[in-house]
Amino acid sequence: MPQLAHEAWSHYQPGSWPQDVSHEATLKIGEVIALLNAEFPFLAASKIRYFETQDLITPQRTASNQRLFSLADVERLRFILIEQRDRYVSLPQIKEMLRQLDSGEVEGSHPGRMRALPDDEAVKPRPGTRLHNDELAALVGASLADIQRYVEAGILIPDSRGRLTAQAVDIVKYAQMLEKAGMSLRLIKTIRNSAHSHAVHVVGMLAAERAKNTPVAKERVIAETSEFATMLSHLYRALLAENIDVELR
Repeated sequence: MPQLAHEAWSHYQPGSWPQDVSHEATLKIGEVIALLNAEFPFLAASKIRYFETQDLITPQRTASNQRLFSLADVERLRFILIEQRDRYVSLPQIKEMLRQLDSGEVEGSHPGRMRALPDDEAVKPRPGTRLHNDELAALVGASLADIQRYVEAGILIPDSRGRLTAQAVDIVKYAQMLEKAGMSLRLIKTIRNSAHSHAVHVVGMLAAERAKNTPVAKERVIAETSEFATMLSHLYRALLAENIDVELR
C-alpha cells in the first residue's frame, strides 16, 4: 500500500460506518468508480470529490496527496448514491443519517430507523454561492436529468460559466414538490417569468441609487431589494389565498 501522509493517517477513522467492511485504503478514485459503475453508470470523480468536501467520506492521502479509498468508503458512497437516486434524500439529510450510523445511534442501514434532519437544520449554500449542476443535485437529492430539465425550461438560469445561484436549492425543492402535486412545468415557468418581471421592475426603481456606485449605496440597494422581496411575497401569498377562497365558493 502506498505510504500515507501523516496528517491523513491522523484522521483515519476505522470505527466509522460500515464497521464490518475493510477500512484499509488501497483503491484509487478510478477503481472506486469502476466498482460502482454497474449501479451508477454516470458517477464521476468530481461528484466523489464533492462528497469529500461535504465531509460525507474521508479518503486518505498518500505522501504525494493522492486520494486512496477503502471498501468501507465504497459502501459509504453506495449508501449516499442510493439514498439520492431511490429516495430523493437531500445531502444534509444523508449527512445526518451517516452521523447516526457512525456514532452507533442506529444499527444497520435502514433509513426508517433514523431521525430525519429538520428543515431548519439543513445546511444551505451561503448567499452569493455559485453551484454546479452536480453540487445542486447532491444538495437537494435531485437527479442531474431533473436539474437539466429545469435549466432547459428556463426555471433555472445558469451564468456564463454554467453555474447556478444559491437560491436554486429552494427553486428545485419547491418545483419538484409542485410537479409531484400535479402542476405542469409550463405553469411553474409562468411563476418564474412573473418573478423575473417583478425583479426587473424593483431593480429599475432603485436605478438612481445603484448609479451612485458607493459601498453605502450598494448596502442600501441590497436592503431595499430585500424589503421589496418580502412585501411582494407576502402580497402574492395573500392574493393566492384570496383567489383560492373565491374559487371554492
